[in-house]
Amino acid sequence: MADTIRGVSTTRRSGLRATRLGVAGVLVPVAGWSFANTIPKILDVPATTFSFWRLWLGAGLMLAVLGVTGRRPSRADIRASIPGGILFGLNLVLFFSAIKATSIADVLVIGALQPALVLLVAGRLFGEHVDRAELAWIAVSVLGVVVFVLGSSTTPAWSLYGDLLAVASLVVWTTYFVVSKQVRRRVLAVEYMTTVTVVAAVVVTPVALLSGNSLGGLTRYDWAMLLLFLAAAQVGHVMLAWAHEHVDVTLSSMLILAQPVLTAVAGLVVLGEPILPLEIVGGAIAIGALVAVVRRATAEGQEIPPETAPE
Repeated sequence: MADTIRGVSTTRRSGLRATRLGVAGVLVPVAGWSFANTIPKILDVPATTFSFWRLWLGAGLMLAVLGVTGRRPSRADIRASIPGGILFGLNLVLFFSAIKATSIADVLVIGALQPALVLLVAGRLFGEHVDRAELAWIAVSVLGVVVFVLGSSTTPAWSLYGDLLAVASLVVWTTYFVVSKQVRRRVLAVEYMTTVTVVAAVVVTPVALLSGNSLGGLTRYDWAMLLLFLAAAQVGHVMLAWAHEHVDVTLSSMLILAQPVLTAVAGLVVLGEPILPLEIVGGAIAIGALVAVVRRATAEGQEIPPETAPE
């Protein structure tokens, strides 16, 4: 079944596609982010201040990469990438604020609902088909998240305000994810992430200045941890931007499901945040149901031929 979206013909099809390198390009960043996500929690640095420096340092890094490689984004590339930058900046502020306010495991399991949101639009935008059984599994995953949140609400780290921030971050991140998939059809990964990071830094700057939080006063330890976070985050986002052309968006969003599990473990080991039995049950239901969707979707899928996966 063929549809035309903004003049581009897309064909609905069953079975997801990806290259092995594309899958690695999603899973490696997920592993890095999972452990880096504990850094904002352990630092005594406001979320807006952390976002400000993370983005401006990241922007400087990306501009340096362009300078060394002699690459330049075109005006068309920049215009196409600006919406992604706005969404990226807003997501960082919401995400770091949520981590500061509530359980890190809670934030990541709420984020595990992303595949459910992506599946609602993937068929129309990218020709990826979702059947009734997959929708049923998605409903089960929502139930699992509800159980997890109820379980985490009994822990000292839980906060309703933090959970609401996590939901807002989920919506903004999902929108960024889909927008990035679309833009990466015509903009290269490094050029895209350079514009995205610079725009995000500009967007976050007035938020940080108006927050009333100082942008200075960071200790050597704070700077060291910030640079460690930057290395994992920025490289990971470049890899993910590259992977969008090599992995169907439905599949890549589901591969990110590994993040809540790894981050919950990191939260337990690094931060001492407890994981209660009800949380384990809810998290297992949510992630298990979404993994079932992945298995169904990829059972008869095929790899994207190398020659049809543009760089």
